[in-house]
Amino acid sequence: MIGKVPLDQLAKDRNLSVEWKAFELRPEGLEIPPKSAEYLARAKAGLENLSQKYGLHMTFNEQSKHSRLALEGAKFAEEHGLGNEYHDAVFAAQFQEQKNINDPQVLTELAQQIGLDREEFLKVLVTRKYERAVSQDVEEAERLGISSVPCFIVEGHKAFGVQSYEALEKLLQGQGPLLKLT
Repeated sequence: MIGKVPLDQLAKDRNLSVEWKAFELRPEGLEIPPKSAEYLARAKAGLENLSQKYGLHMTFNEQSKHSRLALEGAKFAEEHGLGNEYHDAVFAAQFQEQKNINDPQVLTELAQQIGLDREEFLKVLVTRKYERAVSQDVEEAERLGISSVPCFIVEGHKAFGVQSYEALEKLLQGQGPLLKLT
């Protein structure tokens, strides 16, 4: 696990259920031109600042360009009651271990480590069983005007970006700087 994430802690403290939705920052099939050294330096510094601010160990990963298979694997893990464990494992692989989270072998190893059946998991990745479910989440995000992650939604109100425990608590209570979904 990356560290004590404010959302995880709030969910535990308030006995909340968190529903994850798929969102692709770099959609499958869309190749982004190489970034300049200056851009990469700013991105790495920004991630390092977030890491220090929230006490999380995170490093910049140039291995993963896409996440579609990781998102499809999440649907399988959620169906088997291991969604949070899967998300933690994928985040650690992405932000700590510099692994490619769109590689079926990497994902299958992560799935097995958290207790999912290796063969069954690999089969759903190969057959793309959850491809439509992920596409539906992406379409929903477009309809709701979500263009970046993280995005937190509580009763029709949303907040973008990394949030502190206190900010998430205010969102939960219907207070704070929120955007109303239309």
